[in-house]
Amino acid sequence: MERQFLMKFYLLFLIIASYQLFGQTVRSSESLWDQIRLNSNLQYDSDRLEIKKAADKYISNQYLINRLSKNGQRYLYYTVKEGLRKNLPVELSLIPFVESQFDPYARSATGASGIWQFIPSTAKENGLKKNWWYDGRRDIVASTEAAYGFLTKLYERYGDWLIAIAAYNAGPSRIRKEIEKNKKKGLPTDFWSLNLPRETRAYVPKILAIVEVIRNPDKFNIKLPFLPNRPYFRIIELPSQVDLMQVSNLSGVNLELIYELNPGFNQWATDPNGPFHVLLPVGIADRFQIILEDIDPNELVQWDKYLVRRGDTLTSIAEKYLIDFELLKEINGLKDNTIYESEELIVPRGPSWIKDYLNRPDVYYVQSGDSLWSISKKFEVTIRDLSIWNDLNPSNFLLTGSKILIYPKYLKPRPLPKVNRNDIAYPVKTGDTINKISLKFGITKDWILKWNNIEDESLIYPGEILNLNLSELN
Repeated sequence: MERQFLMKFYLLFLIIASYQLFGQTVRSSESLWDQIRLNSNLQYDSDRLEIKKAADKYISNQYLINRLSKNGQRYLYYTVKEGLRKNLPVELSLIPFVESQFDPYARSATGASGIWQFIPSTAKENGLKKNWWYDGRRDIVASTEAAYGFLTKLYERYGDWLIAIAAYNAGPSRIRKEIEKNKKKGLPTDFWSLNLPRETRAYVPKILAIVEVIRNPDKFNIKLPFLPNRPYFRIIELPSQVDLMQVSNLSGVNLELIYELNPGFNQWATDPNGPFHVLLPVGIADRFQIILEDIDPNELVQWDKYLVRRGDTLTSIAEKYLIDFELLKEINGLKDNTIYESEELIVPRGPSWIKDYLNRPDVYYVQSGDSLWSISKKFEVTIRDLSIWNDLNPSNFLLTGSKILIYPKYLKPRPLPKVNRNDIAYPVKTGDTINKISLKFGITKDWILKWNNIEDESLIYPGEILNLNLSELN
């Protein structure tokens, strides 16, 4: 009996040891590329010239592969996992490589945004919310859900994944028209036979070229950088609106990484109407979850009392504290825009630390044929601005795929006007009003309006340069 017990114990020990050893081996040897390769079964003709050209020109160089791998290390596991969970071709998870290089702050000249590059109308059609607080197109979780839902609908409509991917780029109506044209002419209606825009004709082969490199890296003399087949982040459900600085303080994760993992949030806090979740690095998530359960929900968003001063307006206070004008009215129970000196208002605490994160630039990736001139026209900025923001000489050649930073218009660096010795070029600060500036310099606001050709005194913006021609008053 004792011998049988010892034998069972020994066998159990071997099983446990083997399981642990096996688990350890899998974790150390399996990469995310392996996971994609093992599940890659999309059918297409890999010998097509379009795919070979895309592989040669677009991706068959180690530098670009390294950069794409670096960009994808935080988000690719999630797009792969979600696609497989939905029984979708794993190749769809690679679309953000072509759309945005997996940069959630990427923006196109047509207004597309996020890793899946939704334009506003398509985002709305697919349930992505966008308001002052939040842009679902940049939310990794929400945009991935919407993209897979959209691609699934396109596949159900056309019954062909290559056409579904093409429709994701060109739009369903364009694809439908081209299919109908070919049917009337008695021509094939597969992707390769449709007369599609040049961008779409290149788009699908680019994605398939990436698939080919992952399936056969040796063929392209490419070394795929190791990406672990495990999640980078975890989704933490929240009880209510949360101040993102509080998330940083409680989790120990620096604020910049909080925003990189949660790029959908436009402001200093999550949207009061949801979504009620944040993404945090896996190693931090458990600790934060425990802290979250013990903390008073009222401490998750911090507010201060603000004493209204002479010259204050609701607009100037909203700008100063980076809060939506209508929300400021709502939380203070104001029926109109009237406020009085010495009145107390409730405002969010400490906006100063957040400005650097809210004012981050959008990112545009250079396309073939782009120049600083063409990009300046697309985004309605000057070549000089682009040169300053990106430390470029206007005559520089732009490398396809390289990053170009596009800053919000109100942050555009402008040369200071040439002024007399007693004149001042005054940069407008957050919270400034014409009345405040006039009091600061001991002049009437009418002079400021006249010197700067301003008709509506409420229309001044942070970063704007006001000419204060004080020499005229000497």
